[in-house]
Amino acid sequence: MVMSAASRQTDGIAVAAPPGPVPTRRQVRVPAAAFGAASVAGMVLVWWAISASGAVPRDLLPSPADVWAAATEILRDGYRGTTLWGNALSTLGRLGAGFGLAVLAGVPLGLWMGVNRAASAALDWIVQFMRPLPPLSYMILLILWLGTGNGSKAALLFLTAFPIIVAASAAGARGVKQQRIQVAHAMGARPAQVFRHVVLPSAAPMVLTGLQVALAAAFSTVVSAELLAATDGLGWMVISASQFLRNDVIVLCILVLGGLGVTLAWLMRVLDRRLVHWRGRD
Repeated sequence: MVMSAASRQTDGIAVAAPPGPVPTRRQVRVPAAAFGAASVAGMVLVWWAISASGAVPRDLLPSPADVWAAATEILRDGYRGTTLWGNALSTLGRLGAGFGLAVLAGVPLGLWMGVNRAASAALDWIVQFMRPLPPLSYMILLILWLGTGNGSKAALLFLTAFPIIVAASAAGARGVKQQRIQVAHAMGARPAQVFRHVVLPSAAPMVLTGLQVALAAAFSTVVSAELLAATDGLGWMVISASQFLRNDVIVLCILVLGGLGVTLAWLMRVLDRRLVHWRGRD
């Protein structure tokens, strides 16, 4: 019997010959950072095109060249007796004070509320009452009580971040699987050991997520607080520049604030990966 090139005869059954190697197309992996850089470059190009076309007056929307010139001027000569980096550090210092106090007080309180039903019943309504309140609604009272200095701003940032951190920490502690706690008790673990080795690791992902959300809320609030009452800081630079119609300085401050916000968010994600390296594995 004659066999074709595509098949062969085996015990009276025609079997197709194995196919030859299939050529594969080489895939080029583009780094994710390249997409981000291209996106930023595209936004700057669109910004330049709008300002160059004259569709928006340069008094309202300064060009990238105008903002670069303002940045060079401020870095060289300062702005009204202050420096750009000094104002940035003032903003970050207020943020660190208020947010740090909220972390120190909010995380333990939230974990306690998560494992203690009496504490949750007594305090949860306070947290739920504070969470939806606009942070700036406290500002006038805080200025009357603490003055216009850094104390009132730190207290405002504390009140902004505190309910978010408490709620996230309590939710993380409540979400611990009861089987884990029962197994730990069955193995003879004391309550403190159960909390340290079972509750805390299980609640950590939710706690870190709450910290990221609270930091973003506090960062936006510190700028708003500086717009109302401050003598330094990036928010103060924005309101001061608006009084002199220096829109180039305003856009510069917005860019610096955006860069700081992105950096803080990135640092929180790095901290999350380092401290909660088991996220998603349970």
